[in-house]
Amino acid sequence: MDTFAKGLKIAEAIRADGELARMVKDRYGSWDSGVGAEIEAGKHDFASLEKYMLAKGDAAPNQSGRQELFENVVNRYVF
Repeated sequence: MDTFAKGLKIAEAIRADGELARMVKDRYGSWDSGVGAEIEAGKHDFASLEKYMLAKGDAAPNQSGRQELFENVVNRYVF
């Protein structure tokens, strides 16, 4: 019971701080506009995405997901 209570307090502190929410919003920001939003809205299938990428050319290099930073933010509250 104490562990669950501590977990709820930690979760509330993480939400109140807002840092993790901002990081998630930044990480997945490409889904909020353009082709990302169209994919989420169900406007594309594999054939249309293939056509889109062939017209676009080379894909931009991937950016780091900064997984370790996310883990460190959570660990700041847990430990």
